[in-house]
Amino acid sequence: MICLSGFLYFGSFYLLLPTIPQFVASLGGTTSQIGIVVGVFTLASVVLRPYFGKMADRHGRKKVMLFGAGLFSLLFATYGQIQNVVPLYVVRIMHGIAHGSYLAASYAYVADLAPLKRRGEVMGVYGIANVVAMALFPAWGSMIITSTHDFSRLFFFSIITAGAAFLSVLFVDEIKPAEHEKQAVSIWAIGRQPAVLVASLTFFTAATVYGTVITFLPVYAPKQGISNFGVFFTTYAIFTFISRIAAGKLSDRYGRRKVIIPFLTLLAIATFLLPFLETVTLLLVIGGCFGLGFGAFMPALNAFVVDRTLPHERASALAFFTSFMDIGITTGAVLLGIVGEYFGYGVMYSVGGMIVSLGVALFAICSKETLQQKEVK
Repeated sequence: MICLSGFLYFGSFYLLLPTIPQFVASLGGTTSQIGIVVGVFTLASVVLRPYFGKMADRHGRKKVMLFGAGLFSLLFATYGQIQNVVPLYVVRIMHGIAHGSYLAASYAYVADLAPLKRRGEVMGVYGIANVVAMALFPAWGSMIITSTHDFSRLFFFSIITAGAAFLSVLFVDEIKPAEHEKQAVSIWAIGRQPAVLVASLTFFTAATVYGTVITFLPVYAPKQGISNFGVFFTTYAIFTFISRIAAGKLSDRYGRRKVIIPFLTLLAIATFLLPFLETVTLLLVIGGCFGLGFGAFMPALNAFVVDRTLPHERASALAFFTSFMDIGITTGAVLLGIVGEYFGYGVMYSVGGMIVSLGVALFAICSKETLQQKEVK
């Protein structure tokens, strides 16, 4: 049920992802206003996600998930009433709050369910819900707008999909730490724990490259003479799906570091190949390596954080950790975008490869297996 909820929730999110720029444009919004609409959503989610993680640790995962999915669904009903861009800023901030709430609690819920010996596998399987939703729902949302030009229909399907995610959560049992385990630990104290901080910074380096590739590849590939760049995203999704299933089991059997370091290295190699992009064949190779690398190391890194945090810290730690995905994507799109504008896309992707390489070195040096594992349940 929690995987079904995740699939439906992310589906409602992805329905709007490719169409929100068109909606802003239909309201008379400018390019900068499109950026603001996207940015305030991310900002609200990142800033408040650790707070909701703490609430999930204190009051239970299910309550916080229900709040996030319920609010996420209800807010779609307000989009159709908006007549200009400024009120949309407020709605997007509220949507970001709901997003941060659901993500903080859902990842912790899955981590709590997973037995130690299958933790990486379980978290990888849960991640597939996101991958499948990403493969299906953006295309559906784009098709709705292309064929009908009716945003109200898009918002209706978004309400239904997010509402179904809310209903799915109703069927799961509540999980929260036992009363004797609850302690007043600040979010920043948890975030400063060596394992959590190292994992978060490592995640940031990979997310920065992810944001750069996803944002600029549709512009870069045609410049290199490749018009059918969509095959990259198809290949990426297929290999991410495969690696999410296989790599989680590998990290359970052989250890997190033995999966995270080589697959993160593969991600760096794929990024370093982008400046040499000239053929569709190389694009497919890069897409496959990118999907394998990102899809494999992410559940293992999630499990690494869970391995080294106590139950009453788990949601806060995962909320802090996953917020670096959004921070990294924004950094890649904005800061490396500036590098690309002034020095070219080849230099931009080379810098991205160096950033991931720093992440590999950071994790290899600072995440020794001799770190004490606080919780093994």
